[in-house]
Amino acid sequence: MRRIIYIILIMFTLTIPLTEGISAEEKRYGGTLVWGTCNKPTIINPILTTTSVSMSLQGLLFNSLVRLNARGKIEPDLAESWDVSADGLTYVFHLKKGVYFHDGVECTAEDVKFTYDKILEPGVNSPFRQFFEPVSQFKVLDKHTFQITLKKPFFNFAYRLIREIVPRHILEKADLGECVFNSHPVGTGPFQFKEWGKDDQLTLEYNPRYFEGRPYLDKIIVKIYSDSHSLWVALMRGDIDYSTFIEREDYEIIKDDLTFKAFAIPWDSYYAVFYNLADSLLAGIKIRQAIAYGVDMKELIKKVAYGYGKECIGPFYPGSSVFNSSIKPYGYDPNRSLEILKEAGWRDEDNDGILEKNGEKLELRVLVDTRNHVYQRIIMVIRQQLQQIGIKVKAVLYDNEEMLTPEFLAQNKPQAQLSFPMAIGDSAESLGLEDWYSLESKRLIKLWVYQNKEVERLFRLAEATTDSEKIEIIYQKIHQLIYVDQPACFLYVPFVFHAISGKFGNVDDFFTLYMPYYTMKDWYIKQKGGD
Repeated sequence: MRRIIYIILIMFTLTIPLTEGISAEEKRYGGTLVWGTCNKPTIINPILTTTSVSMSLQGLLFNSLVRLNARGKIEPDLAESWDVSADGLTYVFHLKKGVYFHDGVECTAEDVKFTYDKILEPGVNSPFRQFFEPVSQFKVLDKHTFQITLKKPFFNFAYRLIREIVPRHILEKADLGECVFNSHPVGTGPFQFKEWGKDDQLTLEYNPRYFEGRPYLDKIIVKIYSDSHSLWVALMRGDIDYSTFIEREDYEIIKDDLTFKAFAIPWDSYYAVFYNLADSLLAGIKIRQAIAYGVDMKELIKKVAYGYGKECIGPFYPGSSVFNSSIKPYGYDPNRSLEILKEAGWRDEDNDGILEKNGEKLELRVLVDTRNHVYQRIIMVIRQQLQQIGIKVKAVLYDNEEMLTPEFLAQNKPQAQLSFPMAIGDSAESLGLEDWYSLESKRLIKLWVYQNKEVERLFRLAEATTDSEKIEIIYQKIHQLIYVDQPACFLYVPFVFHAISGKFGNVDDFFTLYMPYYTMKDWYIKQKGGD
């Protein structure tokens, strides 16, 4: 159906020739980007906002001390440079001069301190408060110099400073939960807020005095749609120019159409079957190894993700500095699986295809959330594949976390859980670490804690180390230990899909895992024939 809609609508779409080799002097100021999304805006306040398109817009309206570039690396933003003490406890940031809020007031170290103080203020209830728990003190040294003192060294603490700075002179006496600022934000960014119109349509205009130079585009208009189908139709009709997180089916339709530029990007989470290592069956590594050899990842990616996935070899994000690229995947080898199981004493005594030992069938009971259709497809493929090596997979189904009571678990005795956790990357944030660093685990739905004394020791060692190269080596060692240990059957990293009209140039640096929204200041509309 969508292909038919595409064919009909594309007949009425003006196709603008792509000129990727366009020179710098052919860029022109002016024009509007129309951004379509299904995520309705909430308040726009960097101290409080966590979701919706509002979170993305903050990267256009505000600046942080430091920012994340397209490669996931820290680079200067409001801070021109910074120094870190030898013991890793003191950071001194030297701010750029001549940076102004959209109302003409200069941004100084006082605004930086105000922002971070408000995040830590208990009554504010900022969701980012935990990011700054390692901090002992914020201090203004002078108008353009700001100091942070930590309680103890913290690996890549600078990543936690990617938090937009708000104006003290506007918010100092305001109620952050109710103030006008939340619907008419004032920042220092390349675009400034213009209007919050009917149907939640938002309009941003270029900031003529932006410290990095004015953006090429004059305006960015954000339009809200009720569902992905309506968004798709709007993209096809040319009502919008840009949309993130489109459906895979839609990406398939337009990926080779020069009217658009479409992108398929590995996501920052991965699918895995997490084991209860206290279970008698899984306590030894043999069964875990047999399963690793018995799951055909290529077939799984083909059948579940239609080919759009990357084999996962542990909880670290591929391409990050902490990823150990020397790790060799187990690979699909069902014969090796059968050898391992035979060595462990498992035999098919009654020729029913399922192995037995001491009168017990070889069965793996896996918790599966039925609300997730991808989980359902994954467990079906895994069940078929493991059946080939004599392991029976039983899906223990649930449709809400409240079902996972002690009584439910005692009755069904699950031995594993299909999950989709965050990968650990350069920022080494707690969302990715908590599955592997047992003392840091705070996840409410975490049923089983992974414990490995050597992994725990290395995490502690990384915390106490200030040399970034040594820290990367430590994390790569952790990666190796976890993968060899196989506390989970690591499956694959899925892709996400985005699209933009082909008439826009300079867009490639944005369409990465990290989506650095500030790069939109460099987007421009290509000129026909170089006019």
